[in-house]
Amino acid sequence: MKKMVLTAAAVFGFAVAGVAADKNTVSTKVNVNTAKLSEYLGLTAAQYDDVEAINEYFESEMAAADRASDEKKANKVRKAVLGNCKLMKETLSKEQYNKYLNVINATMTNKGLNGMINE
Repeated sequence: MKKMVLTAAAVFGFAVAGVAADKNTVSTKVNVNTAKLSEYLGLTAAQYDDVEAINEYFESEMAAADRASDEKKANKVRKAVLGNCKLMKETLSKEQYNKYLNVINATMTNKGLNGMINE
């Protein structure tokens, strides 16, 4: 379970998520900067292409979650995060993936988005 929480937290490390005007409504739109992520993780050229494709897919899934009703939003976010982490785990080395999880966990906590993953 701890690994799942860390995995879910990892996805949001390089994502930008803002709080909408209504403080009770959290925006799940994300914009992942693959170049900065690549620099931090030390990606190879082949990994970069894969990670860029994964990030684009993740951004589209999170945009869909943002448009979802409040009742369905948390479930869509959870699925997007876990799916992204699964793809990243297949692409990154163990060391890179651990760094990815650490940064995302801290970001999720700072942004207050971990509640959507842990529901």
